[in-house]
Amino acid sequence: MYHSIVIAVDGSENSFRAAEEAIKLNSKYYTLLSVISHEDSKDAILHSEMSSVERRKLLLKEVIQLFEDKNKRFDLRIEHGNPKEIIINIANTGTFDMLVIGNRGLNAIQEMVMGSVSHKVVKEVNLPVLVVK
Repeated sequence: MYHSIVIAVDGSENSFRAAEEAIKLNSKYYTLLSVISHEDSKDAILHSEMSSVERRKLLLKEVIQLFEDKNKRFDLRIEHGNPKEIIINIANTGTFDMLVIGNRGLNAIQEMVMGSVSHKVVKEVNLPVLVVK
């Protein structure tokens, strides 16, 4: 059994599937890590009446509800910055047993042009990583 698992979530269907898989690992404690990119922060300021954090919490409502329904102990950690860098930093400096992250399913050309958060994270994180498709 795991003691503490960090799950990268952004409100997408892929991150919801990652959260579902993480729950199956039956950890004692979970951290839901969501990183708001600079673009998302700017978009919230320009086009919304709510803050980027409030918008992200709305996006994560289903994931939060999933953990509450399963009576899992968790906390929600929302950070601002480059998602790749923040996820790697928190995973490597925390006391987690595993990182769970979703994958967008990019093909080789898309990944080469746009980059993949999960691909970079797997290469640079110093703990086991579960990538969920």
